Amino acid sequence: MTQTVTVRLDAPANDMAQEEIQKQVAYLSNTTRNVRFSEQGAVLEFEASADASSADLAANAKALAQRVQRSLRKLQRKVAFRSPLMDRPVFHGSGQVAGIHPLGTGQVALSALPLRLFRYFDRVFEEFGHPWDAEPILTPTLIPTRTLAKCDYLRSFPHNVTFACHMQENPERIEDFRARHHDREDLDERALQDMEKPEACLSPAVCYHVYHLNEGRTVPAAGLAYGICGKCFRFESSNLSDLRRLWDFTMREVVFLGEQHDLLQRRQRGIEMSARFLEEHELAGEIRTASDPFFIAPDALAKTYFQLSSETKFEISLLLPDDARLAVGSLNYHTDFFGRAFNVTIEGAGPMHSVCIAFGLERWVYAFLAQHGEDIRRWPAMVREAPEISGRIH
Repeated sequence: MTQTVTVRLDAPANDMAQEEIQKQVAYLSNTTRNVRFSEQGAVLEFEASADASSADLAANAKALAQRVQRSLRKLQRKVAFRSPLMDRPVFHGSGQVAGIHPLGTGQVALSALPLRLFRYFDRVFEEFGHPWDAEPILTPTLIPTRTLAKCDYLRSFPHNVTFACHMQENPERIEDFRARHHDREDLDERALQDMEKPEACLSPAVCYHVYHLNEGRTVPAAGLAYGICGKCFRFESSNLSDLRRLWDFTMREVVFLGEQHDLLQRRQRGIEMSARFLEEHELAGEIRTASDPFFIAPDALAKTYFQLSSETKFEISLLLPDDARLAVGSLNYHTDFFGRAFNVTIEGAGPMHSVCIAFGLERWVYAFLAQHGEDIRRWPAMVREAPEISGRIH
């Protein structure tokens, strides 16, 4: 049984504040679902377990909303690009079609049309790196905990981490585990006690491997570019849903290492290429400043304010039915943070700066199908005639 918790704010939340509040309310309770705003940002609503105290949840949510609104009240979102279809969006689908198979919490398998569309987006986004001759690399799914700590992930996003662990290398303990689970269909409550302290996690971002790969090195003055595609894992509590927000998802990235001025020019070119991509694919969307979902901690809002005010992160935001949005990609400038963290320098220019252009492939599939539907005859010609869609390759 669930209940609806309704919170009337002292002042309506603008769109930036609404986004940050929605990201964080989910962590007030593991039963929180369907966080949304109504009355033009004046009312916050969500579902929670009927056993939870609605008064406490409402009070905590209102206090959180007030902190976010106070922190962001002087900020104005910068929109780098707005596609013409934003003013007249048309939705021929819902994003839910045959070929999307839920297999567990935040886990899906793809087949048929969604898989063909997934492969199309993977190819065209790999081509984003071609102007810079991005070097293709294959990275592991696991990432050392030490590397995540250097990336500040354990402090900024502990709620998203997925730990990889194994049994303690003790024959008696392993036999006890085996015997206890002989007739069980899932892990018992003692299972964690049998595990070693994790030394690795499932990687939350493929670009982290690039910084680790270059640890202690000096990068040529002309910089480096890498093209990567890999699985990523971010646990997002009750925010997990369908292709829009998975625990296990796929990222295609172009990662740049170099000096500040050159990298900002590359990111600007990436923004222009992304804008052209939205127009060519007849998608309603924007490229605009955004922030990461930092954990509810004393410095979280300061980090959010810095990202939004310094324009270090732009997201590609596509429209969905019912005035919803979906961030399907981002263009991020990290300053010299990773250069300092991993002791990477630029030849004759001090610590390395970095930029990554990232595309969430499953989200692109969802948003494209929501806007264009599953009737291929309605699709833009460049997609309809692509070999992945037309069937000219396997």
